[in-house]
Amino acid sequence: MQNERWDYLLGRFYDKTCTPQEREELMEALRNAIPGEPNDTLLDDLMAKHTVDVTLEPADAEEIYQQIKPTVPVKRFMRWWTAAAAILLIAGSAVYFLLPEKQQPVQTAKMDVAPGTNKAILTLADGSQVALDSTGSQVLLQGKTAISQQGGELVYNAKEELEPIYNTLSTPKGGQFKITLPDNSVVWLNAASSIRFPTVFTGNERSVEVTGEAYFEVSKDAAKPFKVRLYNNTEVKVLGTHFNVNAYQDEEYIQTSLLEGKVEVTQGMEKVILKPGQQASGITVRDLSTMERTQVIAWKNGVFHFEGKDLAEVMRQLSRWYNVDVVYKGAIPRRIFGGELSRSLYLSDIVEVMQVMKVNVKIEEGNKLVVMR
Repeated sequence: MQNERWDYLLGRFYDKTCTPQEREELMEALRNAIPGEPNDTLLDDLMAKHTVDVTLEPADAEEIYQQIKPTVPVKRFMRWWTAAAAILLIAGSAVYFLLPEKQQPVQTAKMDVAPGTNKAILTLADGSQVALDSTGSQVLLQGKTAISQQGGELVYNAKEELEPIYNTLSTPKGGQFKITLPDNSVVWLNAASSIRFPTVFTGNERSVEVTGEAYFEVSKDAAKPFKVRLYNNTEVKVLGTHFNVNAYQDEEYIQTSLLEGKVEVTQGMEKVILKPGQQASGITVRDLSTMERTQVIAWKNGVFHFEGKDLAEVMRQLSRWYNVDVVYKGAIPRRIFGGELSRSLYLSDIVEVMQVMKVNVKIEEGNKLVVMR
């Protein structure tokens, strides 16, 4: 009966439906658990069960930590942490609350790296450049087009132009940005990415060029199909839809993932049609699981979603977001990851989690992330 009761209470705690009385009952059980006793082991097992694939809010993580800190040894934190796929999405510094006290970060301030932010460079038609960041608030005039920036978002308000002129929005490593195009389509750019577009869409199509990764919510206009041109003679054609393109040249394939609507992916002389929930790697199509659909746009929602990713891919993502160079000392270890982490964490937090997972990695001067055998 006790097993069933604790299982029920933990389930209610994690889905945020428990009453104040139930919350206190659970915390009392955590406080009174004696390390090494059967009840302690039972709580460990139930906690591990309920912490897989959940998002633990900082306040909840801290509450658990404060309740069990006085009586529970360091090893218990380790068991809960590793049992829950080792990586949990815990916003900000709350990641420390479920890490062993003896393994608090030892990186010095100068050895740490801050996460990426909203920043980009806007290159205008005349070649002049405007630096954009999360603090900016301005209106630029270019011909008859008004370009408004508010924080990490750029909005184009285009009047009728006789001839389109082209602008390019580029994010550096460690940057991301959002833009509303002249047709009201919205694009999110990931780090180390760019989009080249006209200040007004004329003729019978809307065409943009993208490098890196971008998520699109395209406004519907049956008379003007929307086209995204990528490297390797690849093009994505849509009418109105939500989709993500990952076209980093250091990845194995261009991946087009469709969440809503319908797209046509063309590579050279070959083409495929995608339905919602499908992904094309090049022109090879497969269905995405519910988890994979979430994973595709996790970056836009401020999350690293590492489920099923190998070490090399994880490191490429970290390199782009933290603007660090990854150095391997020896062969790249074979390792498949799971779970999620907030993109708002400092790099030392990520490193600490990976060290808990037995990945031998450290930050070195010169913005280097070094992986050792």
